Amino acid sequence: MKPRYLAAILLGSLALLPATLSSRPLPNDSQQKNSQNSRASSKDDKLPYPNVPRITAEETERLAKDNNVIIVDTDDSESYAAEHIKGSVNVAYDPTTDIREQDQTLSALPGNKMIVFYCNCPHEEDAAPFVQEMWELGYDRDKVKAMQGGLTRWEQLHYPLVGTAEDQGTEKGN
Repeated sequence: MKPRYLAAILLGSLALLPATLSSRPLPNDSQQKNSQNSRASSKDDKLPYPNVPRITAEETERLAKDNNVIIVDTDDSESYAAEHIKGSVNVAYDPTTDIREQDQTLSALPGNKMIVFYCNCPHEEDAAPFVQEMWELGYDRDKVKAMQGGLTRWEQLHYPLVGTAEDQGTEKGN
């Protein structure tokens, strides 16, 4: 009889479980939306590669005027040809290949100047991996950075650009 009694108690408990769960107050729509928004914004606030140092476009432009920086465009060769920061070199980032294949090119960059990688990405998604790769190659962590805001920010500030998108190589900006 004891097993039947135990089974009856378990079944009775299970029958009461949904009633217990439904008695908890549910958040109203505005609370639910606020909760979803706070989670979404915290996701958006997190930059990829948070350990990679960023440099502003303004600081990069100042260093470029003083000839104290190597600026590296990480876009593919077609995008680079269409529009790039005046004086930049092109080392395309391709996430489908092993970045170590590009070590020889990256190793040719001088170590005595600041090296700034930029991309046409909202959060330096293509530039930041190159910064990490440069560290692995032994470059000084303080001399290799990703440009915050990339090409978009540079354009917003009306800094010099060149390329075929700029009327067959005509300079745009100051």
